This record gives sequence, structure tokens and C-alpha cells, in this order.
Amino acid sequence: MKATALLALACLCTVAAHAQNPPATARRPAGAPANPRDLSGKWLRTTPFQTYSNVKGGANEFQNDIVAGRKPDLNRDTGLKYSEPVFTSAGKAAFDHNIPSYGLRITAPKDGNDPQGNCDPWGVPRMLNGQVAGPHAGWSILQTAGKFIQFSGWHHDYREVWTDGRKLPSLDEAEPRWNGYSVGHWEANTLVIESVGFDDRTWLDHNGYPHSDQMRLTERYRLVDADTLELTMTIVDPEYYAQPFESDVKRFRRDRENEKAFDEQIYCVPSEEQRFNRLIRDAGVGKVEK
Repeated sequence: MKATALLALACLCTVAAHAQNPPATARRPAGAPANPRDLSGKWLRTTPFQTYSNVKGGANEFQNDIVAGRKPDLNRDTGLKYSEPVFTSAGKAAFDHNIPSYGLRITAPKDGNDPQGNCDPWGVPRMLNGQVAGPHAGWSILQTAGKFIQFSGWHHDYREVWTDGRKLPSLDEAEPRWNGYSVGHWEANTLVIESVGFDDRTWLDHNGYPHSDQMRLTERYRLVDADTLELTMTIVDPEYYAQPFESDVKRFRRDRENEKAFDEQIYCVPSEEQRFNRLIRDAGVGKVEK
């Protein structure tokens, strides 16, 4: 776990360089999928935002300046397109209450309140963002006749989506859960997943965007080609957002090389997470607890 965590940190620091310097051996263009409704496989995010949406700071594009104590130029041309959500007053208060370890408000974990610091489950949609850079920036999909399962190797978590025709429970009936309740159906060759019943202790992403227990989430998955999966998400949460909150268009590459590798078993172990925070993450923003 410790070696893997250090590797993950290295990946965070070099992901931009890798994006600008592709490997010498170019990937062959993938053809049309044999079955456009078979999404099974391991998928890694290739688009730049590690957050739910394309918010400023969501691609760690200002992090070096902030960590070095310099005021970032938020108006500089990063080559990225941004979109910010429209908060209600309650949503803005919840956002301000969340103190993340990433993004424009980066803070040492010991001074923040990110639930992952205690190894709380990421929840959905956070586990879908591919927030860990490098070889863990994604998840695997397993499909059966009546169920769609996503497995995140990082934190060793999974969520299930019923595709057997059942209906969602009403918000009054649903006891809040980390990953909510999810059902899916096909619209042509796009898998549409609808979810309700979320535990409001989770965040939308590691930049601290909140949600209430009234959140409704819609995900849309589509195979662009045999090796490229596209995901878009929409949140309707009138308690926290004045209008639907759209994600960026996320693209994932099929990781054929590691699809059949053994499970790395990267559990979030509280004692190891807290030690890693003290030694690595806190030091990353210049605040080390001796």
C-alpha cells in the first residue's frame, strides 16, 4: 500500500508531462466495437479533469503555484475550457464548509475535512471521476444479464446498477447510502443510469463540491470505438444547485494491458492513510506535523 501510494503521488506530479509527451509507439486507431452494448473491461480516464466537472483547478493546472506559495494567475490561458456550477445559498455554504486537499483551495489534510482522509467511501459520482492520476485513473466494468457493476481498484470499492427493469425507490422511501440506488436502461447504444438516495457526507469530487440527500444523478455511457468509452453526467439537486450541474465529457481508454492482471487490493486503511497524509500530502502544501 505504501509503495503504491508513493507511486500514485509520482503519477500526480508527472501526468501533465505524459499528456504532452505520448509514447514513441503510437496506438493504432480502434475499430467499431463488436457489440456496442458490451462495456465490460478496464477503463482509464484520458481527459484532463480529475473532478466531477470542468471547474478551474480541476486538472491541477494551478497546483504548482499554490503549493509554492505563489498566487496563481487564474486568467492565464491553460488551453482548457471551464464551466462553474450555480450554487444556491445553501450550496455555497456547504461548499465553503468543505476544505479539500486539491484544487484552488488546496489545504493540508490535517487542516481539511475531506472524507477520504478517514477512509470514508468516495461514493458516487466521486468514484466515477477517475480522480487518481496514472494507472489508477478509472475503474472496471462487469455486465451480467440484469446487473452492471463498476469496480474501483483504488480504495477497492464497487457499485451496482440494476438493469433488470426495476424502478428506483422514491426519495421518501430510500434510506441514504454511500453509492445511492441505481437502475439503468439502454437508449439505442447509450447506457443511461439514474440514481437517487445518496448519503450527503460524500463529496462530488476531491475539490470539495457538495451535494444534498436530494441529489438525482444521471449518467450516460457510450462506446466511441472499441477502445474508447465516453461518460457524461448530470446532477439535479435544487437544494444546492440553482440549475442542473453538468459534468465535462469524460473519455476513458480501454486498458487492455492490465485488464487481466491480478487485483492489487488497494484498500484504504485508516492507519496507513493517516501516516501517508502526515508524510506526503501535508508536506506537499508545506505543513508537516512532526
